[in-house]
Amino acid sequence: MRRVKTFMAVSMLAGTAILAHAAPSAAEQKTDQPHPKTLQELQQAMKDVLDKDHVPGAGVALVANGVVLWCGGIGEADIATKRAVTCDTEFRVGSISKTFVALALLKLQEEGRINLYARLQDIAPEVPFKNQWEAAHPVRIVNLLEHTAGFDDMEPSEVYNLRDRYDFPLLEVFKRFRKPESVRWPPGTRMSYSNPGNAVAGYLIEKVTGRPFDQYIRETFLRPMGMDHADYPFTDANRALLATPYEGNPPKVSGYPFIYLRPAGDLKSSPGELAKLVQFLLRRGRTDDAQLVATESILRMETPETTLAAKNGLRLGYGLCNYSSVEGGVLTPGHDGGIDGFISSYHYMPEQNWGYVILLNSDNSQQALESLNHLAVDFLSKDFSKPQQPVAPIPTNVMKQFTGYYAPRAPRSQLFAFLDDLTGGTRIRVINGKLTRSGLFGQPEPLVYVGKNLFRGEKEPEGTTVFFVAESGRMAVVDGGLGGISYSERSFILLPFFRIAVLSLCVFFMLTSLPYALVWLFLKLIGTMKEVRHLNVRVAPLLATVSFLLAPLCLMKLGGLQIGTFNLWTTGIFLGTFFFPLLSVAGLVLVLRVPKEEIHRAVRIHSLLVSSACCVLTGFLWSWHLLALRLWAA
Repeated sequence: MRRVKTFMAVSMLAGTAILAHAAPSAAEQKTDQPHPKTLQELQQAMKDVLDKDHVPGAGVALVANGVVLWCGGIGEADIATKRAVTCDTEFRVGSISKTFVALALLKLQEEGRINLYARLQDIAPEVPFKNQWEAAHPVRIVNLLEHTAGFDDMEPSEVYNLRDRYDFPLLEVFKRFRKPESVRWPPGTRMSYSNPGNAVAGYLIEKVTGRPFDQYIRETFLRPMGMDHADYPFTDANRALLATPYEGNPPKVSGYPFIYLRPAGDLKSSPGELAKLVQFLLRRGRTDDAQLVATESILRMETPETTLAAKNGLRLGYGLCNYSSVEGGVLTPGHDGGIDGFISSYHYMPEQNWGYVILLNSDNSQQALESLNHLAVDFLSKDFSKPQQPVAPIPTNVMKQFTGYYAPRAPRSQLFAFLDDLTGGTRIRVINGKLTRSGLFGQPEPLVYVGKNLFRGEKEPEGTTVFFVAESGRMAVVDGGLGGISYSERSFILLPFFRIAVLSLCVFFMLTSLPYALVWLFLKLIGTMKEVRHLNVRVAPLLATVSFLLAPLCLMKLGGLQIGTFNLWTTGIFLGTFFFPLLSVAGLVLVLRVPKEEIHRAVRIHSLLVSSACCVLTGFLWSWHLLALRLWAA
């Protein structure tokens, strides 16, 4: 689970989004960090990160040589009471919850009670989903865990549970919110993160075991691992130890809202408890007392298998609720998480027998989490070599077959897929004899060939980027991990530039109607426009522009818990996106119908430009399914 309010607010600013390309890339935002050699230096460096990014507190656990090197806290679990973060402070850990869903299903598979490669419709025909490729590409259980079912992410009204009991039945959730389970491309081809898909996997635990998923996970994994307070529901034990969640700067309490998709993101745990998970994974499925799952199951968790990228040789990526991350030249499996007021991360390095947990009680700064991850990896790997896959020779003419512009074709949220059309995509070019990658406007980064259509970054340990011919016949590219290149296919680079240019021009013409209105409204009020006819030619495009601006303005006013509910602000979003196309067309019709001799030429030209711009923008919004938005609708 990840916070969506801020992302939605920015996303809805369609005009502003056009300018997003001017923002510096993640690589450009990175600054040099210290390289602590002692635990005390590491703790100070981490504290400096929290202070810089205004994060109240962090729970940290470090595992070295398979044992806990340090577990403790930095900063405050609650600002008002000055309660410090400790090793036992509980956090909501968001999507880290998914790890245990995968472990549970792997355990059930070992016992012969389920087959991860079985078709979902055979195991749970009561779960509603639509898949037009079912005959040749069925949705299998493994696709739910690898996020390769083609499901959408959550609907806005599906994010928070504001009206039902905490343990509202999962099957009823899927029956109420059906849009995400409409498969968007052949399953088992592309990875696209889907919380609803993982929640369906959680439901399968309940169906097979006859017990609530959280009870099965608690009894089978949490307590045997020694995670005594960790749990999905709010309990007296974990509630008393919970850190206070904060958002924004200065920090503001964000609360503990219920969610519908509990298997996907509602675990509460402490850094000390999650350190036991890290040790369990390092020991390949064993606790101090027992082998809970087979070593082969842990290896399968860490290995993506169902995507076209994996089938074409990419070893890295999203496995069974466990994905690869390259930080500081080191490859680590693990998972991150985020939910209101909390962001989190755990990663580990099996070959070197170390790992770490970082839990923050603020969702204000993703950069803080990334910086803390980097510090932890740098510290724990300081005594180990960092081997790299050797460079293979590749002729320039062979490199050129990979060049071009690649457009994203696997959006996580269909509601926000338009952002990919505006600023998404990857450019692959040969520069100074090297293959490079960049965003549409970013700084090129060299790619090093390691064989079999695989490339890596200059500081990466092995192939992280793979090129292959997709089922469409076009060249495709994928980069391992969640932060890399999502499934993208070669396209025409002029298309995104054309969209940006056209939309920028449309927004410019529309915005000119606002200062122009101030002039003619003032003249109208003082009585100097008594003889002017056809004011509706000026009014209609002005109202269309105001309607367009109403949606993002209302969205910015929305509180986090209001996103999926019927209220003043979501009503404003609906009205803005409903009346904008009507007023746009009306404005164009009015200006075309008025006799030329009855209106000033400059007024006519301006109204024609504004109305035309509104109609063009309407066409884009229609293609992106952003008209008459009812965020409260299931």
